Amino acid sequence: MKLFLDDSSFFDTSKGLDISLPLSPNKGALAWYCEPVKIWPVQGDGFIGKVSKGGSTNFNNIQLNPHGNGTHTENVGHISTEFYSINDSLTQFHFKANLISVEPKPFFNEIWQETDLIIDLDLLKIALENKPTNEAIVIRTLPNLSSKKTKNYSHTNPPYITEQAIGYLNSLGVKHLLIDLPSVDRENDHGELKAHKQFWDYPNNPILDKTITELVFIENEIEDGEYILNIQIISLENDASPSKPVLYKIEK
Repeated sequence: MKLFLDDSSFFDTSKGLDISLPLSPNKGALAWYCEPVKIWPVQGDGFIGKVSKGGSTNFNNIQLNPHGNGTHTENVGHISTEFYSINDSLTQFHFKANLISVEPKPFFNEIWQETDLIIDLDLLKIALENKPTNEAIVIRTLPNLSSKKTKNYSHTNPPYITEQAIGYLNSLGVKHLLIDLPSVDRENDHGELKAHKQFWDYPNNPILDKTITELVFIENEIEDGEYILNIQIISLENDASPSKPVLYKIEK
């Protein structure tokens, strides 16, 4: 089905580009020292929730951590003393988005005395030059290796976004930030979480309707440009939910 936008352009709902990672005990990215997803049948009182083992239905328990197992969307409740539910924060689900590709650059971190890879203000300004201003941005980091789909990011000091770069996105009115990394902040930063706090203006004036989606994966065949973004979450009363962001190419 074609859905038309105000300028007579449209997107085809049958041509969605899923940029989420599947959740499975055998596949999917890991982070934050979490174990893989666990899925096992309910068993007890003579019942087993597995048809192949004699049960009448497949009836599984699932154990996961939204932040450490695969693609997830979070709100300011991730870093706040107060409880804020992602189910209350994300009440609109379709947005215009810019997809950009950036190669994080080396930066010697004097605090940790090691070289980090960062996405800084200059990289974002170059990537967004002459791009339309949209409320969502999707960042694909380069090189874009297929190993990201199953990578265990724990103890690897992945690339991250600087506080100044986040401030720039805020100045553009970005409300939904998606990235193929496990966090917008450094893996170990003494709990400062400067990028998260900058994005949500926490604790000064917490912005409740902004979201960050991490651990997406954008195939190389998906070109940089402007898309319609659909963010799907579970109706979960938590600061984060497993999510399924989908891109739709805008056509004329």
